[in-house]
Amino acid sequence: MNQNPKVFIHYSWDSEVHKIWTLYLANRLISDGVDVIIDQYDLKLGSNNNYFMEKISSAAKVLLIMTPEYKIKADNRTSGVGYEYQIITTEFSKNIAHNNKFIPILRTSEIHLSIPTFLQSFLHLDMRDDNDYEKKYIELLQNIYDESTIQKPSIGSKPDFKKLEHNNLSINLQQNLDVNKVLALGITKSQTHKILGKPETDEGIFETYWSHGLQIYYNKHWDKVDGVLARRQPSGISFENDIIGVSLGETFAEVKAKLGNPLNWGLPNPFTSFAFYKIDKRFLTIELWRDTPDKEYADFKIGTVYAIGYCEAHSVLACEPIVAATIEEIRANKKLTYLERKLKDYDIDFKSDFFKENYMVCPTYPFIGGGYMVTILFEESGTLVDFWLYDLSWSYLVIRMIIHRNIADIEK
Repeated sequence: MNQNPKVFIHYSWDSEVHKIWTLYLANRLISDGVDVIIDQYDLKLGSNNNYFMEKISSAAKVLLIMTPEYKIKADNRTSGVGYEYQIITTEFSKNIAHNNKFIPILRTSEIHLSIPTFLQSFLHLDMRDDNDYEKKYIELLQNIYDESTIQKPSIGSKPDFKKLEHNNLSINLQQNLDVNKVLALGITKSQTHKILGKPETDEGIFETYWSHGLQIYYNKHWDKVDGVLARRQPSGISFENDIIGVSLGETFAEVKAKLGNPLNWGLPNPFTSFAFYKIDKRFLTIELWRDTPDKEYADFKIGTVYAIGYCEAHSVLACEPIVAATIEEIRANKKLTYLERKLKDYDIDFKSDFFKENYMVCPTYPFIGGGYMVTILFEESGTLVDFWLYDLSWSYLVIRMIIHRNIADIEK
């Protein structure tokens, strides 16, 4: 693969939100060395539209961002999407058994509503859940660079089953004892590596362990575990132990019987509810299905636990639950628990109608001014609200500033 692979992004202009999401993906790929071809940059007034579309043939990879509007245009061969799709299917058919050029990406809705008929039998990358954006982005980047995500091992010999069973019992007992040291928080990164092994991904402030079903978060000021997140990993492995007595797959009724009512609730996306507990100055966030899960989690049921976060009050892992809980407090006209200052000191109208809209939580990132930033997109109005969370005395998080923007103003 070329050091800077050329990638053509094929999508439909469904809405301003979708255009911005696609442009964000393009910019991220460019920053990671990919030579991206996208109409928002490469098609100007007076340009030859047919010539631009034919760049599909010269691209090393073509990303197909699939939505219901995309499917309609592609299947009916209408507009620029339809013309480009005709070029794509023609070239696709030439190497249909060994395709590694065209990468279908499911962005919204269900497979039968968003994926064109011709492509429905091919594997696709599911990027519908913004909570899994980083994981899916890395998988996409590896495919663009033709980097294998896993290596197939050599075939071994038939095992001694009696010895294997004995060893397995001993190993499981010791591993459970060691993993509990990680769940207790406070150990160093090197100690964590000795217990869990080498992480599959390292994002700086957190590492992912596919073989354990865990993400481990580290404090940015000192190299110690300050949070753990248990959820199913791309390997298909789910964390099997409990965290503070709660296990994946339990119903909320079972959780409530153990922990009582949550301190706060949050609704970070159309599928998920956050039940927010505070236990001995630490945060426990239970993520529950409140609507039909996507295909990856088809075996989970509504009202059951699909992720468990446990962290110190200053951990980056606490940021999204704190923001989600704050939005619910605003909606219910309750006292806002996590504000650093009085309401009048914030440059935002807490009675704005957009707070009542469905919203998406963008991934938390470190802020240049210290602390962390969480951006919320209120979908109906296209309003972006930035929450700056600051860790006071490196002990607990407060919301230091709230700024709202509008997508239309940003485009201007």
